[in-house]
Amino acid sequence: MAAPLDRVECVVVGAGVIGLATARALAQEGREVLVLEKADAIGTETSSRSNDVMHSGIFYRAGGPQAVLSVRGQRLLYGYCAEHGIAYRRVGKLVLAVSADATDWLAAMLENGRRNGTKDLELIGPNAVRALEPAVRCQGALFSPASGIIDSHALMVAYRGDAEAAGAMIALRTEMTAAWREGRGFVVEAKGADGAVTEIACARLINAAGPWAAGIAGRIRDMPPDRIPRVHFVQGAFFKLAGRAPFARLVVPDPGVWGRGGIFTLDLGGEGRFGPDVGMVERIGYDFDPARVTGVYRAVRSYWPDLKDGALHPDYAGIQPKLNGPGKPQADWLFQGEDRHGVAGLVNLFGFESPGITASLAIAEVVAGMLRGEAPPFDYVAPLG
Repeated sequence: MAAPLDRVECVVVGAGVIGLATARALAQEGREVLVLEKADAIGTETSSRSNDVMHSGIFYRAGGPQAVLSVRGQRLLYGYCAEHGIAYRRVGKLVLAVSADATDWLAAMLENGRRNGTKDLELIGPNAVRALEPAVRCQGALFSPASGIIDSHALMVAYRGDAEAAGAMIALRTEMTAAWREGRGFVVEAKGADGAVTEIACARLINAAGPWAAGIAGRIRDMPPDRIPRVHFVQGAFFKLAGRAPFARLVVPDPGVWGRGGIFTLDLGGEGRFGPDVGMVERIGYDFDPARVTGVYRAVRSYWPDLKDGALHPDYAGIQPKLNGPGKPQADWLFQGEDRHGVAGLVNLFGFESPGITASLAIAEVVAGMLRGEAPPFDYVAPLG
């Protein structure tokens, strides 16, 4: 093995939206930062396979990390986009009660959103829904005017630019293969695209590897195996809508429909898509059976009966890393520091799925605070990991 390179203070593993936001925050604090990314570009996996929605924090457990950080993150993100010229649009969101049975759920989501600090939520009846979106059929809706869409690639490019301007280094095609405690910090072993292995000394190690975070944690020799949670992979398939988008706003049906591909989103160019149609998978992969579109038609027609046959086409798929298994309650994101695993200087980020893009600036604040010894500004349901 070669001797370790000159020490950097922080190594961040993963150059997705959360890794880049974290590198930016740490570098702007004056820390020396190196980001290791095994792909040949930033944000090529999970971060580029979302629906580019800026969430407003309606659905998440009050007081939990997703709720607290999506509300703060959305506020920060709108300001950041305006300041940096990143394309975005506040299009608003309609959360539908498709059936009469879902109206109580809708009222509960209104109260949950208000507890989370989501602003300007309003319950509206079916006539008011049709006035906003004439093609929608439902029993009522929760209207969230603050929800929006964003150019997530431009956002990641801006994060990278800020990080590098503050002195951070991004090493693409470089995979962390091992790490271990040595002295008062770590030695990180990294392999480049040419197979050459380099050892890097650092004081702090941040594991922001998204769906691969558990695998990266397993390569840290001092990491207790029983502190590495099992991560379940959920693949979400999206289907593009041919022709003109029927809605000007995001449309989210009630839980009886949304996981079957019934959610409508649109991009900044005005094209519409439906999804994700979700299902558990054993491994990370993006191929999916186009026949899944049959269930998506059924889900969408529950509130848009005029959807024509042949209008939906397979688009892309993404992977959500979840800490809860099938049929289990939604698990919190896990910010895992020394108090949870016993390894000084290590922060693991497990189970980070939606709304990760929305919350990225707020997530970075929490990680930076943890390195300063600050407690996160939220609570966990259970001390997972």
